[in-house]
Amino acid sequence: MPLFSKHSVDPQRPDGYWIETFPYTLDDKAVPHLIGYGLGTSNSTSKIQLYLNPSNPRSPALPVSDVGWQRQEIAELRFPVACSYADIAVSNPGFNDVILSDEYGPSMDDICPNGGRISWFKNTGTMDSNHWDRRYIGKSPGMHRLKVGHFTTIEKIQIIAVPIVIASSDLESPVPVIIYTSPDNPESYPVNDDTKGWKVDRPFSKEFRLVHEIYIYHPSSDVGANLDKILLAGREGINLIWYCPSRGQWQKQNIGQGLPKDPGGKNPYWGSGSVAVAKVRDDRAGYIACAEAFHGNHVSVYIKGSTAPADQLEDIKWTRYELENLGPLNSKYTGSIHQVVCADIDGDGVEEILVAMMGADPPTSEKTGVWCYKPVDLARGVFSRTKLSDDSAGRIGVGDFTGRGLIDFATISYSVPDYFESPNPAVNMYESNFKITAQKLNDEVLFMIPNPPALMSNAIDEAEFLDVSSRRLALVVAGPNGNYLVKRGSGVKVIFGQLSWQDNEDKTQTRTQATSPFRVVSNIINADSVQAGPAGAAFVILRESTTSGRPPYPDMNQLEANNIFPERFPEEVKNMRFDWVKVENRPWANGRFKDLEFYNLVGFQVRIGDDSLTNICHIQMWTAGVGVSAGFHNHTDAIFCEIHSCIVNGTGNGGMSWATVDDNKFNPADPDKSQYDSLVVPDMHEHGPLWRVREDGLPKLRNNGTVDYPWHAWLAGDVGGGQRQSFDVWLAFEFPSLIAKSLRADMLFPSPGIYTLLCKANATQGAASVQDSNSTDGTAIIGVEPNKEKADQQWKIAIIAGTNAVTALNVGSGSFASSSWPPVSDQQLVGSRSLAVLGVTSNWVL
Repeated sequence: MPLFSKHSVDPQRPDGYWIETFPYTLDDKAVPHLIGYGLGTSNSTSKIQLYLNPSNPRSPALPVSDVGWQRQEIAELRFPVACSYADIAVSNPGFNDVILSDEYGPSMDDICPNGGRISWFKNTGTMDSNHWDRRYIGKSPGMHRLKVGHFTTIEKIQIIAVPIVIASSDLESPVPVIIYTSPDNPESYPVNDDTKGWKVDRPFSKEFRLVHEIYIYHPSSDVGANLDKILLAGREGINLIWYCPSRGQWQKQNIGQGLPKDPGGKNPYWGSGSVAVAKVRDDRAGYIACAEAFHGNHVSVYIKGSTAPADQLEDIKWTRYELENLGPLNSKYTGSIHQVVCADIDGDGVEEILVAMMGADPPTSEKTGVWCYKPVDLARGVFSRTKLSDDSAGRIGVGDFTGRGLIDFATISYSVPDYFESPNPAVNMYESNFKITAQKLNDEVLFMIPNPPALMSNAIDEAEFLDVSSRRLALVVAGPNGNYLVKRGSGVKVIFGQLSWQDNEDKTQTRTQATSPFRVVSNIINADSVQAGPAGAAFVILRESTTSGRPPYPDMNQLEANNIFPERFPEEVKNMRFDWVKVENRPWANGRFKDLEFYNLVGFQVRIGDDSLTNICHIQMWTAGVGVSAGFHNHTDAIFCEIHSCIVNGTGNGGMSWATVDDNKFNPADPDKSQYDSLVVPDMHEHGPLWRVREDGLPKLRNNGTVDYPWHAWLAGDVGGGQRQSFDVWLAFEFPSLIAKSLRADMLFPSPGIYTLLCKANATQGAASVQDSNSTDGTAIIGVEPNKEKADQQWKIAIIAGTNAVTALNVGSGSFASSSWPPVSDQQLVGSRSLAVLGVTSNWVL
């Protein structure tokens, strides 16, 4: 989930109610503007402000002394409520005109009996002009919501308008659903004359009450090619209405009843208060989001079955799931939620729910600002929740306000006198800060991720990138101690920091870059969420997939890898092919692996996207047929530590093998089975370190700086007897040389701070100290009688980000030691390795 940066649009408003994303021209959707206003009061009118987006190249140049969003006054009205827009003026095509309702009244307990006027305001096409001619459309007391669409004809602009009540305090009488159809030349009507309006139809007059939201559903991406359908949120729940040309009449269906009626009969509000439809990849009607009831405290969704048709709302069984109940209502039976909208703010093709919360009295963060609900397991109605902003939000406008191809959002504070007045009403725009980026780097992809320890705890971002071997792979970044919801049965491979979760037996499972040496551990998560460690985490999630075949794989044609980078990534990345290449055809094969069923797929580099450009890992994939050896090697020319994570073990017998004799006694071209050990790596498991380690638990380095590996290889299973072909499929994660793993995986890292390190020998306790407080490399670390006041026994412990190790700075000497964490019995602290040798400084893998 991206983070958002707050930008002030109008920091000092007198009040606040409505905000609308406004494309000034028909082709301005890429960088739209904003319209914002409040209701005003009985003693003061409301100014309808057009906020001109400084990121839009057509916006007037700003004065040198000014920054931000310029304001243009569209109109000054009494009690304006709803707003929309359309290209109405015949004389000035291509520019969106503004549609507003006004003369509502101070509240629905005090509506203007002859009010509810709807007018349109002509766009002059000149952004530095405040002249917007008003022309009348129609009137209905209590007018509260309106939207533009094509409901009975695609030839003319139409407006659906619905009052919330027809008389003050009348919550029982039905309200009319009104359709206004534009005349041939709307400009022929006189300016500021309320005697002549548009053609009026009332297809429903007795069916609905307390309609608080209208949502227009476009059945196809070609808006205007088909008639639009309408969702109403009100006391009767969520209702779909539409005009059927073949029958020549309007239809209606109830999608859901919403929040049930209070059995005690005291609460006058039930049903729904806001509605929006979410797109799920290619399905424009993926699910329905709701707020319940009128100004309520509930967030709910309606989910359809997996076999239900796409792009369709009607004739479907929708199942309601309640996502949130913010608790008791106030004495007037209202809560804090005013609107829901759906938008794909993280660019994964699945729209999230953004919930506008006006605030509460007394104030509480839980009920103020914008919350985002993201589908985790849509079929079961499971969503995660993330706070996006903390300022009062009456309504939300979404759009690419910065022109970067990302979804930003804007809010206006809810501040209505004698109802709820948020302090310091304002208009704010929240800029999307996507933290995972990707670029094409020759035949590979370079990911840049945020530094997890620097993130807020609730910060989550992810990017799917590859669908292969029955798994969808996504790169995920989480802030310190952050929670990430997962679907049970998903796999995980940590590449930075650590993750933990409670398994089916309520035992804590912890994963880091590497498990214990020469062992395997499962990648499967049997939990609904995982928690990042105190330094945050970066990891690859492997979700189940039905679009890349099911194992076993007797033929490589069944192992096609599909690029699934989301829309927000560059075209050159989304258009990349990830092909399996036979290893004998790789230039580095040098004639080896001839005619072997052995294939390679490259590749993905992951780095920290700050000035350090710290290398996290390189990822590539391999597959090998029955009986194939990937070739014994020992990385004498590469500086990395390698972990393999198996997705599919074709025979159940494949895995890693390593030499048990000195390098010069082993023949990699003709390996002797008595000279190597093997470890089966089952489906969805990873193995631990195979490299040699020093006394401090960190990798042993050769004189040339490479990691000291024994000869080792992946050997695919070979059961003999004419075994049918069945490919192993695995991921290789190549980490920088600073990766370590102690013999324990059940202790968390210490919080950064100053510690005394105690050790025991023959029942005698001592404290770690630097001999003679000498800062020279190679000085011994010794045990002395504990005295926590002495500086040479004080160690400033810090996690080495992205590793299972810590540095310990001796306060007395200023010298460093390093250790895998936690230190175990007989493990030594070693202080002779500089940070550069440890790989803490940046290094490039070319």
